[in-house]
Order: sequence, then structure tokens, then C-alpha cells
Amino acid sequence: MNTDYTIRARRMALRHPLLSNIFTQIFFWIFAFGFYFTLLFFTAKAITSLFALNVTIHNSGNMFVGFITAIAFGIILGIIDYYIDRKFRRKSFGIEFLVKFILYTAAWFSVTFFARTIGFALQAQFIQNPLLNYSNEFFENIGLSSTIYTVVMIVIISFVKQMNTKFGPGVLLPMFFGKYRDPRVEERIFMFMDLTNSTSHAEKLGHIKYSELIQNCFLDANRIMQNYFAEIYQYVGDEIVLSWTADEGFKNYNCIEYFFAFKNYLQTKKKKYEEQFGLVPEFKAALHFGKITVVEVGDIKREIAYHGDTINIASRIQTLCKTYNQNLLISESLTDVVSKSDKHKLTFIDDVLLKGKTEKVKLYTVEKI
Repeated sequence: MNTDYTIRARRMALRHPLLSNIFTQIFFWIFAFGFYFTLLFFTAKAITSLFALNVTIHNSGNMFVGFITAIAFGIILGIIDYYIDRKFRRKSFGIEFLVKFILYTAAWFSVTFFARTIGFALQAQFIQNPLLNYSNEFFENIGLSSTIYTVVMIVIISFVKQMNTKFGPGVLLPMFFGKYRDPRVEERIFMFMDLTNSTSHAEKLGHIKYSELIQNCFLDANRIMQNYFAEIYQYVGDEIVLSWTADEGFKNYNCIEYFFAFKNYLQTKKKKYEEQFGLVPEFKAALHFGKITVVEVGDIKREIAYHGDTINIASRIQTLCKTYNQNLLISESLTDVVSKSDKHKLTFIDDVLLKGKTEKVKLYTVEKI
């Protein structure tokens, strides 16, 4: 699985989350029902040969019903997932699971009723023997077995979706094929974004309220990501680490525009934050671009990790935002691209020697024109 697949999958998930949910569900259920009806077909063939029944069994009709059922069920479950994930993101996992289970059950019985209607209409194409036309008892047995099978498949796809949420769109399938087992070099942009005056906010609000503030800020940071193709690498305390490929980050200056968009988005929710916390959060950020090593690490707990100077430099530049009283600092590695923008103004700040480095790094600030 190459990087292009990951980029396309991420763009689809970020730009069209509803369609992404629907397509994922449809793809999974086409495979699931195709596998189920294939098992039924060979089981029926085995039974007829065992008892020497003179019955001609065709699988094309079954596969057609499975295909239609998969599309209908996938669309319904994709819509359910999309809206439940957004409406219940602040609720407990138990409540979310219960609501989904009820809606999934209703969806399944609706779809099976639909499939049963088609089955009766097309039964002559399935089994070419008038003595074996489908009956209510047949559909009851098939319905029971298909329901048990579907429940198992729902558990599997729920697990897969949770894994996909953990690693991010477009990463799980390449991991399955071992893309990140061996270290590989990529060029990426990293942004370290940290809450300003976090210590004073924590003292003022207390631990619980402060954690709720961080939670709300990170949710808001996620809400605008789809427009700028940002990836979340890590949450570290009150700091969020984001990443872009070179193509996605430099296109339309996404890596720069994201920071200003997030800053403006927080201002649109100024009243809510003031009422709930008595303050409006502000963030400081730093950006650096360069080569990075990406690899799958861990055994008991696995994740995709980035190693190298690029991420270390971005982190150390972020700590200098307070020193130079700047909200956004970037390294010289981004200036060739950003300098071409007519929407941003670059200003040289300093030539600094970062901790652990032997060569100085030129720092710039970026303002929105």
C-alpha cells in the first residue's frame, strides 16, 4: 500500500466524512454478505450431493440479493455512524453503543424484510425445483442464521472502525500489509501547538475544569481539520502535535492557514468559553519541515511513531514562542514556499542555536495579510 492511498483515504475522510462512512460500510458488507452467501451455496451443494437430491442450485440470485442488501445496509449504517459519532461524542461509550445497537437492530430487520421480499420475487432463479420454493419456514431459518452472522460482523466492523479512529484515516490498511514494520523515510511538516498561559489557567480553574477546557479546545481543533488536511500525531498534555505531507501542507498554505483558522474559530466561540471557563483560550505554534523516519513501534501497545531531527526541532522552536512573544514561529525550511504567498507576511526573528544542535536555525514569524 503506497502513500497515495493513505493521502486519498485521508482526504476523503476529512472532506466528505458522511460519504466516507457510507462507502466504508458498503464495502465491508458487500464482502461480508458475499462471503455468507458463498458459504450457503457450498453448504447447499454438499447437502444435495450427500442425499443425492436432484436439485439444481444457482448462486447468482443469492449474490444479487446479498449485493443489494449490502448496499442498503451499508448506507443506513454509514448514516447512523456519522450522526451518532457526532451527537454522542460527549456521552459515555456505553450510551453510544446502546443507541447504535438499537438503531442497528431496527436497520437490520428493515433490510431483511426488504431482502425477503426480493427473495420471494426471484425464488425461481435460486433453485430450479418447484418442490423447493422458498417458504416462511425457510426464511425463518435463513433469517436466524443471517442475524447471528450479521451480529458477529457488526462486532468486527466496530472493532475495525475503532482501530481506524486510533491510527487515523488511511493508515490501518497499510499497517495490515506491513508498510510501517520497517523504518521508512518521509518528508513531513510538523506543528507543535501549545495552550498559552496553561499554568495560570490550571491554577485558576482547578484540575477538573482545566481538563475540560483542554478537551473542548482539542475538539474544536479537530472540527476544522477537514479543510486543511491536517493529521493529528499526538496529544501531549495541553499540547497538540499535527502533521502534513509536503503536498498537503504546502498546497494553499494549509499548514499556515490552519493555525489562523483555528485562532479565528476559537474567537467565534468566545462567548461560550467565557461563560464556561471565564477565559478565551489562545495557542502558540511552531512549524518545521524536513525528513522524518516513520515506523510501527511497540508490542503490547502499538502505534505509528515519527523519529528524527524534524520533530525535535519543531518542538524546540515552539518553546521559543514565549521567549520572542510570538504566536507563530516557523523555521527557514518553510520560507521558500511561504514567501511566495500574497496572503502572508514573513518577518525574520532571530538566528538561534537550539539545544543539542551544532548549527543555528533561522526563525521567522508569519502574519496574515
